[in-house]
Amino acid sequence: MSSANYECLLHGIITTEEAKDSLLRRLVGMCGKDSQQDLFEHQIGFSPTVQTAVGPARNDDVLLRLHANIRNEKQKSLKHREWYLVLQGHPEPQRGRTVSVRPVTQAKVGGDALRFVRSLSYTFAFEFARQGFVFAYQDSVRISVTQLYKLSKRWDVSSMQAFHDNEHQWLVELTSIPVTQEQVNQMAEQLNKIRTLLSGIVELECVDNRALQNKIHRS
Repeated sequence: MSSANYECLLHGIITTEEAKDSLLRRLVGMCGKDSQQDLFEHQIGFSPTVQTAVGPARNDDVLLRLHANIRNEKQKSLKHREWYLVLQGHPEPQRGRTVSVRPVTQAKVGGDALRFVRSLSYTFAFEFARQGFVFAYQDSVRISVTQLYKLSKRWDVSSMQAFHDNEHQWLVELTSIPVTQEQVNQMAEQLNKIRTLLSGIVELECVDNRALQNKIHRS
């Protein structure tokens, strides 16, 4: 994998179709008329097959994720996708920050991605799909407007079901390109600029660090 970098994030929720349409229009105005792209993504999470013994070291167990974009009917099949293995580190303490910051490492996986992850002694933990739209702002921030779906049949995105009853609820996520730790403050300013530009349509927030923890929750 490549060396770990840091990504900055802001999150928000909109709950009406009118707000979603207003947001998309504003994003087109900010990012350019050809900037809106469809997004259909499948994410699969994996946890260690063998649990670390009870003790401080157990907190070091983390989830691995496989991400893949689905751009056509053929790619609804697992074997025809371009998979990325992603390790999201624990978010930094907020300490007055106005955005979430966490280390992230990702690498493209060739061949059978599921078999590769199993060879690392990891096993299936969860999966979901998200579908909607994505924009690039000044080649430095990815802005996604998506709805989340659970899968009633493992691996099968054609079995998607909504997570909740509100069909007009959309998740808005701002994610910076990976940057060095020295560039985090500069990137945070960029996200806060976008927050201001979208004010009045969606309230973007720095979520509680506990919501972004990559720890494995065991009963």
